[in-house]
Amino acid sequence: MLNEALLKKHQTLLSWGLLAVLLLVLVFLLVIPLVQATLDYGQRVESGYQQLSRFRQVSNATPELTAEYERVQQQGLDKLFYPAGMTSAQVAKELQKHLATVITRDNGVLVSSEVVDDAQQADEKEKDSVYQRVMVKAVFQSSPALLREVLHQAYRARPLIFVESIDIKPIEDEGKDKQVVKAEVMISSYWRGGEVSHEEAN
Repeated sequence: MLNEALLKKHQTLLSWGLLAVLLLVLVFLLVIPLVQATLDYGQRVESGYQQLSRFRQVSNATPELTAEYERVQQQGLDKLFYPAGMTSAQVAKELQKHLATVITRDNGVLVSSEVVDDAQQADEKEKDSVYQRVMVKAVFQSSPALLREVLHQAYRARPLIFVESIDIKPIEDEGKDKQVVKAEVMISSYWRGGEVSHEEAN
């Protein structure tokens, strides 16, 4: 009788052990993959909603972008660069005037200003282009704040002005109350010339 009771007890324990193993197998093979698939699906749904939101934003902005494109297409690039009615010398004078105005307005000292002959530097592709580059070099003394203003105004200018290079050297002020720098800046712009006119700017 004792052996039978022990045998039944072992059989019961074995049955529970097998059931626990079966449950663990079901958890690893069915429940965990199902939960992972559900999470992945949720992420895909969230990503889909985000893409849909971006598509809606693009769709709403499309009329404005189309109108801006048509406006630029109708006006051409003459709004961004100097027009065909000007010569390269006139464009150079405008660049020199722009620099002189910004520098002297804030108590800077314009040492020199000259037009740079860019003909030797221009490649064949630029020579054949409708828009031609004009470059001006200026040397001036100012505070660092004024130098930043010169660069800021160049980037804000319309027609567009590009800062090609800049060289800065500190100058000791006699009073040593404020720092003064000597700057050599080279700026450029483009004009719709078709063929470069090598006139001298006065």
